[in-house]
Amino acid sequence: MPIHHLRQLPRLLLPQLLLSFVLLACARAAFAQPAYVLVFGPENSSPGAINRAGSLVGQASGEAFLWDGGATVGLGGMGGSAAFGISNNCLITGAADRPDGSSHAFLFDGSLRDIGQLGVASSGAGVNRAGQVAGTWVDEAGENHAFLYSGGVMRDIGNLGANSARATAISERGEVVGSSFLEGFTSLQAFFYYASGNISSIAALGTLGGPSSWANAINNNLQIAGASYIDDDTLHAFLYEGGVMRDIGSLGGAFTEARGINDVGWVVGYSTYADDVPGIDFASAFLYRDGAMFDLNLIVERPGLWSILDAYDINEAGQIAATACTDFGDCRAVRLDPIPAVPEPRPAGLLLAGLVLGGAWSGLRRRTRRKS
Repeated sequence: MPIHHLRQLPRLLLPQLLLSFVLLACARAAFAQPAYVLVFGPENSSPGAINRAGSLVGQASGEAFLWDGGATVGLGGMGGSAAFGISNNCLITGAADRPDGSSHAFLFDGSLRDIGQLGVASSGAGVNRAGQVAGTWVDEAGENHAFLYSGGVMRDIGNLGANSARATAISERGEVVGSSFLEGFTSLQAFFYYASGNISSIAALGTLGGPSSWANAINNNLQIAGASYIDDDTLHAFLYEGGVMRDIGSLGGAFTEARGINDVGWVVGYSTYADDVPGIDFASAFLYRDGAMFDLNLIVERPGLWSILDAYDINEAGQIAATACTDFGDCRAVRLDPIPAVPEPRPAGLLLAGLVLGGAWSGLRRRTRRKS
């Protein structure tokens, strides 16, 4: 309708027409928002990672486990074990206890196999389809060092100058990310490591302006996710790509950390709100995609008594490995499965959809999460 024709409408009809335009816009925005359903993992469990098929690994009742959304398989371990990484062909890595009480990195390919330790302890953090494992080993003085296990051999990959480093993730091509102190222990910084033939390199990624940073995840497009201080007191999640570390913000609070990233560049982690009270309020798990950060508690269908506190990993299908807890202290690993997008309604139905959505959104508030 041409705008000049609006003047010919009755005065009482004009506000209703304008309202319908507003509700139409709201309906379009609401349908674009991601939505998830909660799938509960094993009791007394914590997540480590998720692969392309939606299989999740972690630790349940002191033992590493593999869970496909239905059945749970324990991976074993002499005294205890935990899984932190899984590849798209279901190779799994983590740490398991030896009979002497020390821990060692393992590679699970149907059975739990000890891949050694360069010092007194080791732990695998990430694994790719080729069976390469990135992780951390500990020397007799208790200092951490980064390792890469490849071709049946575990080797130290170096550091940024202070003989202290941790590796946290690995890509399909064998690039590794983590964190290391600079010379003189002046700063902890995220690093990127790669090797080609006999040539290898480890480089600092810098910070967002504060004293420290660390990398937690890398995808196959060389996008890196982690956290950096932007000043002495404020920690923000970052997305590193094209040689630039970018602050992706927070949900309003002073502490945000990115833990996982998929090949599309979607990032998950946790964040606080501006009004959160340290030691009382829990953090909220987030999803960052298309330039926006979403509180997962607000886009999960019927979370009930459960609050999603932290998200650890995300696969290419958008499935997320996370931790959910009740106020009564019951916590477990969960998988968030995306709900298929609802097709945009035809014009005749937009007003009704807008009215329904308007009512739903007016009652949507962030749930208060208090420790019991």
